[in-house]
Amino acid sequence: MRNVMMILLLMCFITTGCTSSNTIGNPTAKEVLKMEPNANIFMYKDIIYKAGNPWVDELELTKDIQETEITHQSNNGKAFKNGTANKLAVGTKVFRVKERNDIIIAETEGGDIRFFQLVEG
Repeated sequence: MRNVMMILLLMCFITTGCTSSNTIGNPTAKEVLKMEPNANIFMYKDIIYKAGNPWVDELELTKDIQETEITHQSNNGKAFKNGTANKLAVGTKVFRVKERNDIIIAETEGGDIRFFQLVEG
């Protein structure tokens, strides 16, 4: 009986150790799009930025210098690299804001869109 219990306990440890675990770190495009398929996101400096945060849209912000530009478009989260967006057009200019380092503004034909960086912690 004792041997059976030891084998079961050992199998529990092996099974637990071999299952996939949640990674700690910044969210990836794949993770964001899996949780929210219609999210408006892009990647810059290995960080995902997401639009549609009501509190961000309410802030008084001043557009500053151009930070980057969208160079690729993809709906495949695995294909994201710096400069990739899923909704912004290639060539869209992205600007810093003077007041905060975690928000940037994309300048589109339909108007400016504010994006908040998704970082862990």
